[in-house]
Amino acid sequence: MKKIISVLFAAVMIIGMTVIPASAAGTKVYVTIADQQGQIVLARKEVEVTDVDNDGAITVNDALYAAHEANFEGGAAAGYLSETGQYGLSLKKLWGFDNGTGYGYYVNNASAMSLADPVTEGAHIYAFIYTDTTNWSDTYSFFENDTVEATAGGRVQVTLKKAGFDESYNQVNTPVEGAVIYVNGTATTAVTDAEGKATVTLSNAGTAVISAKAENVRLVPPVCIAKVSEASVPVTGDAGNYVYPALFAAVLCAAYLAVSKRNKKENEI
Repeated sequence: MKKIISVLFAAVMIIGMTVIPASAAGTKVYVTIADQQGQIVLARKEVEVTDVDNDGAITVNDALYAAHEANFEGGAAAGYLSETGQYGLSLKKLWGFDNGTGYGYYVNNASAMSLADPVTEGAHIYAFIYTDTTNWSDTYSFFENDTVEATAGGRVQVTLKKAGFDESYNQVNTPVEGAVIYVNGTATTAVTDAEGKATVTLSNAGTAVISAKAENVRLVPPVCIAKVSEASVPVTGDAGNYVYPALFAAVLCAAYLAVSKRNKKENEI
């Protein structure tokens, strides 16, 4: 009996040792930031977040602090600041820029109430600086898919929406029509239709950032990360015209060598 208890105790100790490092590792989230010129300076960057402010939770504030610490020159000390004031925890500096109260932040494309809002594993936090500090007309926008996959030369469809609010301040998302789709900062010929849909060609392999701009609304730039793989070598069509004759020639050559070798042996005999 004592032996069994000892084995169980050892198993519990081993399990406990394996669990502790996992929790200590932090929470992984994705952070996007747009600066005071409306440019995407961080696009769905994976960030490991811990409870920096020691409030007992992993929050928007922790995520933005960690994103600056890892990606802004000079770290969070140079690029990020939050303070507790009359209305709770508020944002004072984002990506090295301080314009008073002109900031917005969303979690999983939903407006956050506070920097103290909790975030969970895999969440997407988007913070931005208002470019219109007179009428505050910057409108948060997003693609329905945060990530897509394609092969070089392939086409993907995206659906663009913008966030608004009804009379009860509930968020209402509607399609954005007439927005030009951008890939890695370059405008394409793709334009969203009445449903916010557009199809864009991804020419080069690698990672591409898909975004959009519209003339009739000041959009906070949406972000979709495209993972584009190399196109496979075709074996039909024009390529097939070269592949199959080459294979046929190789087979003929091998047959010729085999016959020649056999004839040589027969002559030697």
